[in-house]
Amino acid sequence: MPVQKQIGDESSSANQFLQQIFETRMKNEIDENDLLYLLNHTELSQTFDRNSTFNIDHSKLLIAAIAHSKNTLTYPEFVTVVNLLHSWRNLFRRHDLDRNGIIEPYALVNILNFLRFNLSPSILETVVKRYSTRADEHSSPKVTFEHYIQVCARLTILNDLIHQKSGNGSPRSICSFSIDEFMQLALNL
Repeated sequence: MPVQKQIGDESSSANQFLQQIFETRMKNEIDENDLLYLLNHTELSQTFDRNSTFNIDHSKLLIAAIAHSKNTLTYPEFVTVVNLLHSWRNLFRRHDLDRNGIIEPYALVNILNFLRFNLSPSILETVVKRYSTRADEHSSPKVTFEHYIQVCARLTILNDLIHQKSGNGSPRSICSFSIDEFMQLALNL
């Protein structure tokens, strides 16, 4: 059964390209292993930075960010993931001037603010500490493309849930979660 074509404002050749890649899995929906394969081992991988490799955690996070409670992606959801990754990649590249796949922590903060995640300074500090690494004890912290994708996917999941729970997504809103909802969220991140 062929997968339906439903993409908004992408060009016809881009539609065909993604359609062909998706159909290599010969399924109507793909799981995290399929997504991982498509991101790393098809022509699609050439559209990302050559030094970057996605892992299974990336695939799971990206599926959770788009498909929410499902563990698979339909073709339109796959296209959304690819478009989101390209959007995030383009923002990252604006700050990765030497194209080494690494940005400064302040650049991560600028990107997250640009993406309107509405994070408080203390949360931004926590994110920077969690997702930056040092090459050695004498070097300054840096953020890799892989960590950047993880933080963007996780914040997308959290942001969507906060909007869903609070109604407006204001950083000062109060959200109520059942223990099951909280555990589900924590385990998905």
